[in-house]
Amino acid sequence: MGTETTGAEAPILILTGNTLEAVDITDYLMRRGLDNVISATKIELCTAFLDDRTPPPRLVFFAFSLSDPAARDWLLTARAKGWRIILVNGESTEPELQDLPMLTRPFSTSHLDAVMILAGE
Repeated sequence: MGTETTGAEAPILILTGNTLEAVDITDYLMRRGLDNVISATKIELCTAFLDDRTPPPRLVFFAFSLSDPAARDWLLTARAKGWRIILVNGESTEPELQDLPMLTRPFSTSHLDAVMILAGE
């Protein structure tokens, strides 16, 4: 048996350039008893999460602009790995992303509740 972190032990990633947004989502998750939360505010700092030697996250909140090639590449790589992703203000018109749960700003607790259900949480 490996040492991979899975299920409830795996971290939830919040990837956003907006620090207050990261704090709001973290607070929401902690109130739900999900306290293994990691956030990053620069896409350049997120490449380590994609390393195959790193356990996959439980869930990803992705809020970087998809017009940034590095952000788009990161998202498509995470999707190819089969990770569960919630797009925050994502470009929902893109066919390859339309099946992802989307969270639109400004959001409230009820919006977060609904998107968590869509994500299977």
